[in-house]
Amino acid sequence: MKVSIDSDNQGYITGYQQAFWDGEEWQAPFDTTNAVDLAQIEVDKIVLGASMLVDGAIVVDQSKLDEMAEADKPQPTPEQLMLAALSLEVAKLKGAKA
Repeated sequence: MKVSIDSDNQGYITGYQQAFWDGEEWQAPFDTTNAVDLAQIEVDKIVLGASMLVDGAIVVDQSKLDEMAEADKPQPTPEQLMLAALSLEVAKLKGAKA
């Protein structure tokens, strides 16, 4: 199938559009001038921001994927951090009195 790929300055795929062969002509909602031919199995590997097109195949950068997963983890709010600090302080005070 024809796939038009957008990438950032490091080569990571940031977006793509695809078309398919209906047996007579390419069916595409976009200009296929710079599109590449990829099998569906390769298109299915695309992870936006963590994959690249290398020699006609999609390669996923595991370290970039790990970075993205880490960034997606929920971060504590300032209130939660303050509550944790206060809880620790209370525990220290209770330990000092015992």
